[in-house]
Amino acid sequence: MSRRKYTFQQRLEVVMHYFATDEGYRLTSARFKVPRTQVRIWVAAYDAYGEEGLKPRDKGVSIAPDIRVEAVKAVLTGQISQTQAAAKFNVAGSASVGKWMKVFSEHGEEGLRSLRIGKKRALHMIDDPVALEAALERSKDKRIQDLEQKVRRLELRILYLKKLKALVR
Repeated sequence: MSRRKYTFQQRLEVVMHYFATDEGYRLTSARFKVPRTQVRIWVAAYDAYGEEGLKPRDKGVSIAPDIRVEAVKAVLTGQISQTQAAAKFNVAGSASVGKWMKVFSEHGEEGLRSLRIGKKRALHMIDDPVALEAALERSKDKRIQDLEQKVRRLELRILYLKKLKALVR
């Protein structure tokens, strides 16, 4: 996941082709074998920020809380889509805007202003011993369930192979 799928040069070439021809999103995406939605995102980013909007952004860059709130409110009022909000507010992708909307619906505006609200805590970070014990127990139960399902699938596979072997004889 650390490798970027499209380089800056590829993105720029697609956008320049889009503007230089009358092909539109569909034909441009087919010509360069890039999803149509991706072409739209790049064109919107180029419109809003120029070549800077096409440059790959570093992961983990924090977006200012006011921008997060403004982006979510713009989407919720129906002014723009998540993809358009990502382009307008120079966010790496619409998935980030979607996550912000989820945090906003669960925790309100304060959730968007805090980087910790809405994020799950790692087991080693839980301070309350009772909560830690409960989390560890849930984790063990989940692991046991997963292993039981795996055993059942393997048992069924063995039975299937035995039946198949008997039919072939």
